Order: sequence, then structure tokens, then C-alpha cells
Amino acid sequence: MRDIDLRRLRYFTVLAETLHFGRAAELLHISQPGLSAEIRRFESQLGVTLFTRSPRTALTPAGETLLAEAEAVLAGADRFASVAGVLSAGQAGVVTIGSTASVLEDGLLEVVAALSREAPELRVLIEEMSSAESAAALRTGGIDLACGNAAADGPDVFSTRLSSAPFVLVRPAAPSAACPIPREALTLSECADLPFSVFRRSASPRFHDTVRALCADAGFEPRFTHRSRTWRSALDAVAAGLCVSVAPEPIARARAARESNLVLAEVVASEHRAESWISRRADSPSVLIDRVESAIIDAFAEPT
Repeated sequence: MRDIDLRRLRYFTVLAETLHFGRAAELLHISQPGLSAEIRRFESQLGVTLFTRSPRTALTPAGETLLAEAEAVLAGADRFASVAGVLSAGQAGVVTIGSTASVLEDGLLEVVAALSREAPELRVLIEEMSSAESAAALRTGGIDLACGNAAADGPDVFSTRLSSAPFVLVRPAAPSAACPIPREALTLSECADLPFSVFRRSASPRFHDTVRALCADAGFEPRFTHRSRTWRSALDAVAAGLCVSVAPEPIARARAARESNLVLAEVVASEHRAESWISRRADSPSVLIDRVESAIIDAFAEPT
């Protein structure tokens, strides 16, 4: 097999995220026929089919498997370019954080922005990845800190819990043909017949399984019609009136405050919680890593 073209890897990951050739082509600034041709050439090069085209665009099992690998390769290439830029600029130090989208949305970006103002000589690089991906990258030295929805286990890793929050039921502001909400004061137990948005299990086994468990506790098996890789896209489907979902309260509340077409229906009473953790290797003593880790832990600490 010839060397893999990073450009085609990006085409593949963007189409996998949108599952729509037209929208992906717009994001990639190429024509739809051009994107279709590139994907077919990529499939021919790999010897596998990445997408089904009919009745709708969807990842094949091979596509699902290769997506995580493609994202890891692209993240590595981006990190290489970023670190090279830092070195060429002569900056004092670099700390790399691997983080899930949920921790980013819950305040990590604001912490990094504050650090950049306080210490302009310090460069913090962020790579969005799943908890499993960040734990693996942490152990191999690919990143310095891992932020995710689970602690990175093992004797070689230290982990600190950043936050713990309940899940909330999120619904569209008004009923629709796709999601006929029976009444405004909706409870989770009344959602048995409604479509649900959920994390792909490959993206977050913990969040996917938690949604199933919450629905099982409410007495039903959810009917998943929208599968996403981030809470942002999961809540996009709810805001569009297509389904309901359960999401961590801080993320859902912040989104509902910005959008009138998304409503928090109920805080789900359950022992299942949405947690976030920060982990580091035990063999990575560094003043810079200490500073970034402490800033993140302090920012996420609940007020006493």
C-alpha cells in the first residue's frame, strides 16, 4: 500500500462526523463530486469500504474501526506541527493536554486561556480525544495530562477527580412530528416512545452505557435515532426538535441558557454521575506540568 495521504484522512474524518457528502464538502471547501471521488479512491487504496451510500450515508464496521486510527494519526500530525512552531518561536515550555470534548465544554478552555494570559512564555497544546485515547497517549508519552470522564488507571498514573454532576433530561422547547413530547413537564419515565440522542459507544463507552442505565432504571430501553461523538452534537439534535437526550447538568444548563429551543426537563435522580478526571504519569516531574495541573484542579474545585 502506498503512503496514506493526510488530506484524504481529513476528508474521511469530516465525512464520518457529518455523514453527509454535501455538508462535508462545504466544510472541506471542495466540490461534492470531488469529495465523493476522493473517498472512493481512498477506499480503493485501503481495500475496504468505509461508507454505505444508500439509503443514507453511514460508516461501515471497517469505517468505524479505522475512524479512531485516522483521528489519532491526524492528532499526531497536528501536534508535530504545533510543537515545531513552538520550538521555532523559542518559547520556554510546552504542556500537552489530551481532553474529551465534555471536559473542554465544562471549562477547560477557559482555564487554558487564563494560563496563556498569566504565563505567555508557556504554551499549552490541547488535543481532543476520547478518555481511552488520552489514557493510552499519556502512558506512551504522547501527552502530559489526560482529562476525561474516567480516571486513567494503573500504578504508573496519578488521577484527581475534577467534578461530579448529575444528568438531566433535555427536550426540545416544543413538540414536533419527529419528537411528539406528551407534555412540557416531561419526566424520563415518559420518554419510552420518544427518539433519543446518545454518544457512540466507540467515542465514550461510559457515557453511552450510562444513558442506557438511566433509561433502564426508568423502565425502558431507549430508541436511539441519533448517535454522536460529542455532547455538542447530541444536543444539536435535541435543539433541532428531533429527539430527547440526557446530558451532564453543567453542559446542558450552559447550552439551554444560550438557546431557547432547548429545555432542561428534569434532573435525573440517580447514583449515576457525570465525572471528569485529570491524570498524569507518576514519572513525569515537571514544574510546568505541575503548574498547569494545579490551575485546572483549582478552577474545577467546587466552592466551599
